[in-house]
Amino acid sequence: MVMILVQNGILDLDKPLQDYLPKPIYEYKPTKKWHDNYQDLKRDTLYQKITARMCLDHTSGFPNWRWYESDEKLRVNFTPGSRYSYSGEGLVYLQVVLEYYLNKPLEEMMQENIFNPLKMKNSSYKWKPKFEKDYCVGHNSKGELYEKDKDNDARSASTLETTLNDYTLFTKALLTNQLLNPITTKEMFTQQIKIKSIKQFGPLSTKESNANDGINLGYGLGWGVLQSPYGPGVFKEGYGSGFQHYSIIYPQAGIGIIILSNSDNAGGFLKNY
Repeated sequence: MVMILVQNGILDLDKPLQDYLPKPIYEYKPTKKWHDNYQDLKRDTLYQKITARMCLDHTSGFPNWRWYESDEKLRVNFTPGSRYSYSGEGLVYLQVVLEYYLNKPLEEMMQENIFNPLKMKNSSYKWKPKFEKDYCVGHNSKGELYEKDKDNDARSASTLETTLNDYTLFTKALLTNQLLNPITTKEMFTQQIKIKSIKQFGPLSTKESNANDGINLGYGLGWGVLQSPYGPGVFKEGYGSGFQHYSIIYPQAGIGIIILSNSDNAGGFLKNY
């Protein structure tokens, strides 16, 4: 959806996101449970450097989520653009800026640009009453059920409800340039930053290794990228309590794999891909 805005000249990937707003983002009154509260950035000057590109390739400097910080305060931990560090907060920051700038909520933007054009009728960033009759429940590592999260604060990095059929429509659209022209698609799938960290999260995320040099592991705009026998591969993971997902597509070969699971035990299986 962001790349559609770029393609249409509405958004510049390299313009600081704060520059799209008439006042500092921390001066906006929060209206959600927590994710649009940027009071912590009042004394942070680094956040003013963050661009859409940095949010999409996970070089914003934000932590994955603010509650992972020892004081649960949101801050920029390194110079934006300087290194890779996966951040849900970065994606949500981009979302919130776009919501203020375009005066539209995320759900409306996604329905208008993605879900409706592709006839993804069972996809939403908000829980809908129609989902009550048919939804999947997550399981922990012991096979016990989690309570279904029906959070109605739409967040770009964490609240998507979808189905295998809908996500297949989305994947086909990527492979056939239904939403983006080939030039924009190529830009989205081009490596922006090389990934050298040993682990994506935790203490080892700040330590480097050459283990993935053979596949040229990195991040594009919203997608992980690597080299494979099928040409460039672009992938996206999704992890939450009781749900672990993975998809990878090979644009040159025109093929892809989607794996959706409702178990915390799926991680070991997904590593094979």
